Amino acid sequence: MLGRLVTILLVAQLGLVVWNLRVVRRPATRHWGHGAPLISVLVPARDEETTIGPCIRALLAQDYPNLEIVVLDDGSSDGTVAALAKFRDAPLRVVSGARLPTGWTGKNWACHQLVVQASGDVLCFVDADTLLSTKTLSCVAGELYDNDLGLVSMLLRTETGTAAEAMLMPAVNYALLALLPATLIERQGSEQVAVALGPFIMVTREAYVAAGGHAAEPAHIVDDMRLARAVKAAGYPVALRNGTSLVTTRWYTGFHEIWDGFSKNAYGGVSYKPGVVFAALFVVVPLLLFPFLALGAGLTTGGALAIPALQVSLILSTRTITSRAGKDPLWSVPFHPVMVSVWAGTLVRSALLARSGREIEWKGRQYATRPPDVSSG
Repeated sequence: MLGRLVTILLVAQLGLVVWNLRVVRRPATRHWGHGAPLISVLVPARDEETTIGPCIRALLAQDYPNLEIVVLDDGSSDGTVAALAKFRDAPLRVVSGARLPTGWTGKNWACHQLVVQASGDVLCFVDADTLLSTKTLSCVAGELYDNDLGLVSMLLRTETGTAAEAMLMPAVNYALLALLPATLIERQGSEQVAVALGPFIMVTREAYVAAGGHAAEPAHIVDDMRLARAVKAAGYPVALRNGTSLVTTRWYTGFHEIWDGFSKNAYGGVSYKPGVVFAALFVVVPLLLFPFLALGAGLTTGGALAIPALQVSLILSTRTITSRAGKDPLWSVPFHPVMVSVWAGTLVRSALLARSGREIEWKGRQYATRPPDVSSG
């Protein structure tokens, strides 16, 4: 009976992915001419000397006809400022960030300062380690205006430089496509089901202001998800699109950064809800791992193989589809159990850090994984 139930759930998951790919579609090509709204492209940069140059060059190459680029140096201690100086003759502004106030995370404070400097009716937040294709702004602005949205974010193509990144980072696109009903993202009335990925977010100024911007919860550690939820709660539609042909980013470098980065964000990413953590650890994770264990046991002890083999095939088929959609390396698909196990470990660590009150260091700053009202009080 249990085996049949697991199989049914895995078939349902495969169907969910197929349906989600109809919803999380690729933005259509859009050509803008006279009257294109001003887009303020806002780039927070802290210790990004190796990535800021390519990022800026990609922004300067955009085919969108009406944009401004504002970069904020957030107290960098490396060669970021020197790298930016090479663009002194380019059409962009570089501003120096003010000292981080008490009660703010670094990313929230940097983005807030950038918005103060911005003039556009549309705000586009782009991380300094993110690359855009020449038509990205045109396509995404088209989605924003043609569908009367308040905020658009994107599935991203992940650049990987190590085996750990290639095996573990497909978790992002897998989670969004295989664990979340995408239709709920655009449906009003379910404010907690809203998604944004920080490396690229485009939002109208009107929606940003109505949501309170980054100042609404300045200590929230998952700034992108919080902004999307706040925009949706303010009554503005949000949407997730497949931007893997438009946006490339390198989330983390190596296993250590992945472990700390996921641990920093995981608990906040599930809205600090212990019930969601419980469901993830005792329902989702076993569902995705036990078929592999059962198949291994069957192969080594001569036990039943048919049902475990079918279940493993369903899991790997689902993962293959999400990896193709996300342009993640297909050779990493057989390592799916490793990815799930590490993700579960970071979720446990994130929740334990929150419960214990301990902080985690990121880019030279200490961050609390607790809910903002707790950490600030």
